[in-house]
Amino acid sequence: MPERKKFTLTDSDPNVSEDSAFGTGWRDTWVFQCPDHMQLLIQAGDEFSLKAYDSADVEYVAPDARVEVLVRSAGGEVYERIYGPDNYICSKEFQDHKLTAKLNLDHPVLVKPRDKIVFRTSDSTGMDAASVANSYCRLVTSKII
Repeated sequence: MPERKKFTLTDSDPNVSEDSAFGTGWRDTWVFQCPDHMQLLIQAGDEFSLKAYDSADVEYVAPDARVEVLVRSAGGEVYERIYGPDNYICSKEFQDHKLTAKLNLDHPVLVKPRDKIVFRTSDSTGMDAASVANSYCRLVTSKII
């Protein structure tokens, strides 16, 4: 097994692009492209959080809002779903590690240079009113060193 170091990926990472709005139906809200000099090893037990706010900084809560996290190849093909789809409420905890959403994977997933980690959101009744700029996400995983 290669040597690893804890790596926290957030929506403010310089390698993350951000969609302009949430929407009805599935949207690629945040997309991280793994840099040429990096590889990540995503494993069971890694933590994921996403918190959505509207433009007035009020936390967004809707019973049918959904989230998922995918790994796509550099060419855009999905080769792993690492989280979800699950209800948004299940992933909104950032502080209490006992309540933070954990990835339930049956095997490690290697994210190679130029692969993408895609944080997707969906809501049929109005998550499009939430503000991506006021929202944030986090994936706590491992970087191969």
